[in-house]
Amino acid sequence: MSEDKTQKLKELFGGLFAKLMEFSIEQEFLNSLGESLEIFYDLKPEEEYEFVPTDEFLFLTWFLLDDVGVVGENRCLMDEFIRRKADVLSIQEMQICKALEDTSLNLLEVRGCVPGKSLALRDAFTGETFEVEESMGNGDVAEEGNLLFTRVLKLGDQYFLVGAGIFLDKSLKEYITQDFTKAYQQACEEGDHRSFKDFLKTNGFLLNHWIRAYERGDLTDNTIVDDNPSDDGDDDDKKTK
Repeated sequence: MSEDKTQKLKELFGGLFAKLMEFSIEQEFLNSLGESLEIFYDLKPEEEYEFVPTDEFLFLTWFLLDDVGVVGENRCLMDEFIRRKADVLSIQEMQICKALEDTSLNLLEVRGCVPGKSLALRDAFTGETFEVEESMGNGDVAEEGNLLFTRVLKLGDQYFLVGAGIFLDKSLKEYITQDFTKAYQQACEEGDHRSFKDFLKTNGFLLNHWIRAYERGDLTDNTIVDDNPSDDGDDDDKKTK
């Protein structure tokens, strides 16, 4: 894809993403949003959390795309957005919406960084490698081996970061990947026949639970999976948008 076409695609996606974020915080969804915040951030009873929409793109994309049941059984908020906006969305915007529905939160390893231009990434679970068109952060946090908790959108043969992400120290990889794999294996043993990809789609928020545990200092060598999989950092960590 030419540089000009890539730029136009970025602009189209940027405009659509703004509409999606605005839709996700409409008044009629606020009760569900509050409940979903508790799940995503593993908030403890009576724990307060200051919600600032412009700082919550990572959560809001999960709420929009992965939190099934907000607007009905087996339906996510994106399904409702498409239903209401089908008559005004362009063909390209509709294609992007459908492509977004196929994404999930994931843990990625940084394999290289060209500040301001690109990130070379590897899926920490599958080993798949790819390069995203823009860079998040700088060389200090995006150094080779560090982790990135985010969502990636594939359009054609190109990859784009969606909304936001959190850079993490490489030491977290073993904790998070092993425990999430255990959660998947446990679900399979209990009769869940979904693929790992589908399990990650509906349970990607568990990755954030381990990150939260790390930030609180609760992550140890004895950390075990104590969350119920869904049926359907420290001070050096950098949040980016």
